[in-house]
Amino acid sequence: MIRTLFAGLPRIALFGLALIPVMIGGMILNAMYQGTTDTMTEPADVIRRASYPVAVTGHIIGGSAMLMLGFAQFSARLRRTFPGWHRWAGRVLLAAGVYFALSGLWMNFSATAQPDSWLYDTAQNGMALIYLCMLALGIAAIRRRDVARHRVWMMRSYAITLGAATQTVMLLPVFLLFGPPEGLFLDLVFISGWAINLAVAEVLLRRGGQRSLSARLPHPMPLRP
Repeated sequence: MIRTLFAGLPRIALFGLALIPVMIGGMILNAMYQGTTDTMTEPADVIRRASYPVAVTGHIIGGSAMLMLGFAQFSARLRRTFPGWHRWAGRVLLAAGVYFALSGLWMNFSATAQPDSWLYDTAQNGMALIYLCMLALGIAAIRRRDVARHRVWMMRSYAITLGAATQTVMLLPVFLLFGPPEGLFLDLVFISGWAINLAVAEVLLRRGGQRSLSARLPHPMPLRP
C-alpha cells in the first residue's frame, strides 16, 4: 500500500499544480463579474478585465479545461476503458487550447492593449504561436494514427499550459527571499516557468521513449570472449 501511495505521488503533485491556476482563474472571473479588483493581479490585468472581458473569460476557461481534462487524458487506464471519452475529450481540449492561445494573442495585439513589458509580451506571443503549432502537430499525428508522436506534442502543449502554475510556485520563494520582483527580474521568473516545464516534459518523454524501446528490443547477446 505504501509503495502504491508513493507511486501515485507524482500524479497527486501534478494535479495539485494544475489546480493552482484554475483556482486563481476562478477568483479572477468572480472578481471581474462582481466588479471588484481585490485579487492577486497586476494593474495591467485589471485593465484587461475591463477592456477584454470575453477574451479574459475564454482564456481562463480554455486554460482550465486544458489543465483538468488534459490531466485525465494522461491516464492509460482511462484511455483503455473509455476510448470514446478520450476522443471526445480530446476534441474539447483542442477547441479550448486554440481559444486559450488566440485569446491571449487578442489581448496582446489589440490596439488598446496595455503592455507588461517588451520582453514578456514577446515571450507570451511566441509561446502562444508555438502552442498552436504543437496542437496542430498533435492533431496531424493522431490523424495519421501515430499515437506516439501525438502523445509527444500533447505533452509539450500541456507543459506550456501549466506555465502559470509553475510561475506562481516560483514567485513565492522569490518574494520571500527578495521581496516583490519587478522589471526584468519579474519577466525572467515568468519566462523561466515555461522553460522549466518544457525541460521536465522533454526529460519525461525521453525516459518514456527509452523504456518503450527497451521493452521492444530482444535481450542483448552476450559478448564473445
